[in-house]
Amino acid sequence: MTPASRCLSALAGLLLASTATSEDLAPHKLLDRMNEAVRLLDYEGRFVVQADNHLDAMYIVHRVEAGAEKERIVSLTGKPREIIRSDKAVACLVPGRAPQINVERRARGRSFSPLRGVSAEQLENFYLMKLLESSRVAGREAHQILIQPRDDLRYGYRLFVDQESSLPLRSVMFDETQRPVSQMMFVELEVGPSVTPIEWDISAMQAPGGNSQTAIPEERLARPAWSLDNLPPGFQLNVHRRRALAGAQGDMEHFIFSDGLASVSVYVQPDVDEKWLSGESSIGAAGAVGRIVGDHQVVVVGEVPPKTLHWFARQVRAAAP
Repeated sequence: MTPASRCLSALAGLLLASTATSEDLAPHKLLDRMNEAVRLLDYEGRFVVQADNHLDAMYIVHRVEAGAEKERIVSLTGKPREIIRSDKAVACLVPGRAPQINVERRARGRSFSPLRGVSAEQLENFYLMKLLESSRVAGREAHQILIQPRDDLRYGYRLFVDQESSLPLRSVMFDETQRPVSQMMFVELEVGPSVTPIEWDISAMQAPGGNSQTAIPEERLARPAWSLDNLPPGFQLNVHRRRALAGAQGDMEHFIFSDGLASVSVYVQPDVDEKWLSGESSIGAAGAVGRIVGDHQVVVVGEVPPKTLHWFARQVRAAAP
C-alpha cells in the first residue's frame, strides 16, 4: 500500500470513528447512559449542594449486589444525619434518636440521592437539548448537556456527565434570566470495586423497630379523594400516597407529578393547622404555594417557576364520588 493509500485509509477510519462518536454523543443517548450508571454502578464520593446562598456538603456510597441497590448518604454540614437504603428498607439515623426505619413496601425504588433519573424521551417535547463544550469536574472529563425549556413553565438545566462512567458530576438549574437557582457538584468521586462496603450498615436496620410494617389499611389504598385536572403541559402523575394524620385528624394525600426532569409535589390535608402556608414561599431551591380549598389545606412544592406552582394549586378539587 502506498503512503497516499495509507493516508486515505487512515482518514476514512477517522471519519467513521467521528460519525460513531457523534451518534453516541447525542444528548438523549448520554442521558440514557447516565440513568443506567446511577442505578447500576458502584460509586462513592463527596459532593456539595447549593441553593441561593446556602451550601451543604454530603457523602454518598452506592453499591449494587445481585441486582439490588444499597445506598448510604451522610450529611457533612449542619446537623448530623444519614440515610441508609436497601431494596427492603430505608433508615434515617440521627444521633441521640432512635432510628426511624421503614421496611419493605415503602422502601422499594425510593432513593434519596441527588443523582436523579431523567426521561430523555419524555423531555424532547418540552425541552431543547444540546451538547456543549466538554468540561472538567472533580478532576474528570465531562460531557456538558444544555437542557433548555421550550416554555416558561419549567427551569433549564446544564448537566455534566462523566465521560468514563456516565455518572452525573454536576448539575445546574437556572431560571429564565439564566441565573443559577441551585446546583450539585461532586468534588471527589470513586467508581468501581474499591468502593467502601456498606453491608454492615444495611444489616443494622434489622435492629428492633425494623420489623416488616403491618398491612396498609384498605382505606389508605382507596382511590384519591382529590383530583387535579388540566395539568401544565408535559406533567404526569407518578406517585400517589395517603397517610393518616396524628390524633385522628384525617388523612393527608400526597401527589407527585413529573415532566421527565422537573417534579412537583401536591399535599392536601384537613385545615387543622393555624400555621398553614398562604401565598408563596421557598424551601431551599424549591418554591412553595399554599391555599385553602373548602376545609382543606393545599401546599404545592417543586423546583419550577412560581407560575407553575400556582397552576397546580388552582387545579386541586374534591374528586367526584
